[in-house]
Amino acid sequence: MVNVKIGMLAVAVAFSVASAAAAHPQLKSAGPAPGSVVKASPKALRIQFNEGIVLGFSGVEVTDAAGKKQPVGEASLSATDKNQLIVPLTAELAPGKYTVAWHAVGDDTHKVDGKYSFEVKP
Repeated sequence: MVNVKIGMLAVAVAFSVASAAAAHPQLKSAGPAPGSVVKASPKALRIQFNEGIVLGFSGVEVTDAAGKKQPVGEASLSATDKNQLIVPLTAELAPGKYTVAWHAVGDDTHKVDGKYSFEVKP
């Protein structure tokens, strides 16, 4: 009987750990898409997460191939989707490769970050 209780407890702990890990915000998609080649400088970056994020603790940094930061405007959340972070680009991006370093804090208060790149090639 004791072994059954221990086994049930182990299963319950495993499920709770798996649920907590899945609760962190994760990047679902972005525009421009990671690894894509776009023909014109985008007006904004749109990053879609799997859960709502806290705007005040989330944002991006855009750098060119030489590592120079590109100017961005104030980030906002989509009015219709609290899982989508929108960051305006305040200057046109010249042809070349760009890296987007993003960070987000989910509604669950866990911070995550990541990077992806895209290329502007008219």
